[in-house]
Amino acid sequence: MTLTIIFGWLLVTTIVGIMAGRNRVFSMEEYFVAGRSFGLVLFYTTAAAEIYSSFAFLGLAGWAYSRGISIVYALAYGSIAYGIYFFLGPRINRLGKTMNYVSQPDFLEDRYDSKFLGVLVAMVGVIFIIPYLQLQIMGSGMIVQLASGGAISWQTAVIISFIAAVIFVYISGLRGIGWTNFLQAIIMLFGMVSVGFLVSRHYFGGVQSMFETLHQLKPTHLTLPDTAGNGIFWYTSTALLSGLGFWMWPHIFMATYSAKSEKVVRRNATILPLYQLAMVPVIITGFAVAAKAGLDPAFGAKIAKPDQAMFVALLDSMPAWVVGLLGAGGLAASISTSSALILTAANLTARNILQKGFMPHMEDIQVAKVGRLLVPVFTAVAVAFAFLAPSMLVSLLIVGYSGITQFFPGVVLGVFTKKPTKAGVISGIIVGLAALFFFQFGGVKTPLNLQPGFVGLILNFIVVLVVSSFTKNVEPSRLERFEKALSMQEGN
Repeated sequence: MTLTIIFGWLLVTTIVGIMAGRNRVFSMEEYFVAGRSFGLVLFYTTAAAEIYSSFAFLGLAGWAYSRGISIVYALAYGSIAYGIYFFLGPRINRLGKTMNYVSQPDFLEDRYDSKFLGVLVAMVGVIFIIPYLQLQIMGSGMIVQLASGGAISWQTAVIISFIAAVIFVYISGLRGIGWTNFLQAIIMLFGMVSVGFLVSRHYFGGVQSMFETLHQLKPTHLTLPDTAGNGIFWYTSTALLSGLGFWMWPHIFMATYSAKSEKVVRRNATILPLYQLAMVPVIITGFAVAAKAGLDPAFGAKIAKPDQAMFVALLDSMPAWVVGLLGAGGLAASISTSSALILTAANLTARNILQKGFMPHMEDIQVAKVGRLLVPVFTAVAVAFAFLAPSMLVSLLIVGYSGITQFFPGVVLGVFTKKPTKAGVISGIIVGLAALFFFQFGGVKTPLNLQPGFVGLILNFIVVLVVSSFTKNVEPSRLERFEKALSMQEGN
């Protein structure tokens, strides 16, 4: 029954995604940004489903189970991110519509008059999309394997799930993703909200009793530094890094272009935070599993990896049909985000690396066709990485954020000020990424246990401001064009 529910839901969403692209004129704008036509509801579910992924369904519970209270950084960074988006999102939408942008590098290349910057941002975007996409792939396979009780391997589940995703992304582009995300968001929300209360009630009779038990068994789990040793500096820097980088992800940038008006974006900036509430029950589930494992070592022995914690508990405590629905919700979370990431990687490569970088004579319709051909290619690459180099889901997400957040100074300063120069922004990104790789992979600890990406971001900002102070700014006419676009009243 469990697999029937999960794959039945996958079949339904695939059919909806294919149907969404019927009777649409194929073009670059239609394929990558859905003709800039998404209204309030469709944009809301698209944004929500792309934001809340396997990380929200498995990674949150896995981190809470194995490491402790530091996972609430995920709640803090959402508050930072949505506050920024209220001011930034409508401006990005306006510029996209006015300047005909279909990708994040389109904006940066045009704002700073630099093809090199556009290609650099596109390449960096693709590089850091891969671990985020890998996260989704691993999550989808793990969900199906665990929900089925091991009846199907995670590798087989990945192949089936991503064949479905490739089909509707290839055929319908962002419009297909939008309509499948409408369905995915519903089942995701149901699964995330219900799971925490079901598990805690089954094992402990309620959430309060669960926390009391956990406090007795593992008191460090509920304080900073927590069981993993993550203290206030780690927590603060990780929350700031993720909050600032939230809207720097190229796929969410691209989704912002798809809204039919900046009013839609602004309204979503006020209602999207409600989705943050759905993360709380998942975190509670992780704590409940930690408490149960403390009481029952035999139960804890069933959890081979932290990211398996939630579904091990579900299989142990819930009927098959409940596990099936929740498994469908988790698979929905994974596929909704991964489909957008696949399309975005294809967009960055075809539009900004090929057309604007090395093949300037490519027509827009060719960009759309090449992008569509790249969809299965990027899927295959990410699946290969998932098979060969698995890692903990939250760790993958933080590495991705660390790289993508290096775009923040160039984007935000470029929208709200005239000061940054091309040389400043390029230098800042390079220094920020160099610092990230030095601390993340060089075996050198950061000061105060700060996130490596956050250290890189601080250095990035300093370099942008210093280098911009003595290098030539873009032409005044270009700045005036941006100022004029940003000062236009909506609807004009």
